Amino acid sequence: MNGRFLTLGIALATSLISCQKPAEYVEKVYPIQEEVELKLAGKWEIATVDNVPVLTNEKQVVTYREGWTAFRSGSDSASNPSWMRRVTMNCAIYGNDVTETLASAEGGFFKVASNVETITETQMTANVKFIHSATDTARQNTHFIVYRKIEKDFPKEIVGLWEAKLALPGIPGVTDHRWDFREDGTFLAFDRDTINDEWVVNHTTTNQYMVDGTWLALRKQSLNPTTDSRECWDISVEGDKMYWSALRVDSTGLRREDQLELTRIVE
Repeated sequence: MNGRFLTLGIALATSLISCQKPAEYVEKVYPIQEEVELKLAGKWEIATVDNVPVLTNEKQVVTYREGWTAFRSGSDSASNPSWMRRVTMNCAIYGNDVTETLASAEGGFFKVASNVETITETQMTANVKFIHSATDTARQNTHFIVYRKIEKDFPKEIVGLWEAKLALPGIPGVTDHRWDFREDGTFLAFDRDTINDEWVVNHTTTNQYMVDGTWLALRKQSLNPTTDSRECWDISVEGDKMYWSALRVDSTGLRREDQLELTRIVE
């Protein structure tokens, strides 16, 4: 009897397996070189990395110009003290592979190798390998990145003196910071002295900024003590108003969005 039940069980299992449809194979169709070349030109900003929205401080912006040349901007003080302000990189396209290369005077190189999966007029997805090499051994990291097309660029609109209004829920806006952005890529920062009701310059050795598209990076350096702090924002400029927002993460790993409203000051 037990043998009959065993035989029946095997037969039933075999029947169920035979009734199941095999997994459907879906072949990915990658864009051809002509499609990549047609849609690649323009400015792109990293939106997500490995399906996670990228923190504003960790963004990069790349502009592709037909020819082909790439201009990449980025600010990274955590793992590599780089400050790339529209750095020119050699660019080559082969099929759906886009490779940017920057050679250093020391013989090393920085390379961004992108295997493009999809590309439209507004979005591009790619498996991207960042390769840093100062010796014969390259350090490689590969990520799935979603880029979004940037249609606006604010390097000229930001020049001038701006006053920030910090708004908290239930509390009237308080103006406590000013920035004076100059055409040479430097800026002055001011703090409000509420006792004497005046603006006091925040002295540091070097204050640099860069705007690429809608992404703003601020860099404040000093020698004593030695500091190199970075702060990045997504910005938009509308007349005499400028709006800043940034995706941050606190010490507990909680993500939050910071926002500022600035008004142009004419003195």
